Amino acid sequence: MKRYLVNLMMTVMFASLVGCGFQLRSSADLADSLKTMYVQGIDLSRGVGKSLNRGLKFNGVNVLESYEEGASILTILEHKIDRRVLSVGGNAKVSEYELHGVIRYQVTDDKGEVISKAQSVEAYRDYRFDENQVLAKAEEEEQLRDELEQQLIQSLLRRLSALK
Repeated sequence: MKRYLVNLMMTVMFASLVGCGFQLRSSADLADSLKTMYVQGIDLSRGVGKSLNRGLKFNGVNVLESYEEGASILTILEHKIDRRVLSVGGNAKVSEYELHGVIRYQVTDDKGEVISKAQSVEAYRDYRFDENQVLAKAEEEEQLRDELEQQLIQSLLRRLSALK
């Protein structure tokens, strides 16, 4: 009887999960004109550039190391992550910070025509700061920066998939 209830509960959970429309994140469906791309304005061998390179390749884009005729161009105009004070405690010391990330970009197609004028994607993260745990909070901030960059890359890839 106990096994029957477990099986019934699992069936109901799977049915509700399927019914809610949940889907695992899949690759972005990019236009054919964007399948060969040259990325400029960012170093693709480290940091957010490396994540962008990996994301583009995962989505079936041939990322070129140098420009070739017929390739679309993704120009990263700006990439920055700022840390701002979000709140101050009663002792006049910072109690919360906010991380704000921005990537501004422009896309030209394989004919050299601008298909996406300068646009930006933004993401935010906030965290509590405790001066008694500086090392732990520095590690937390680094992890949040990585998550923020991943969110920016995913947003950029979704925007690229909307270009047809």
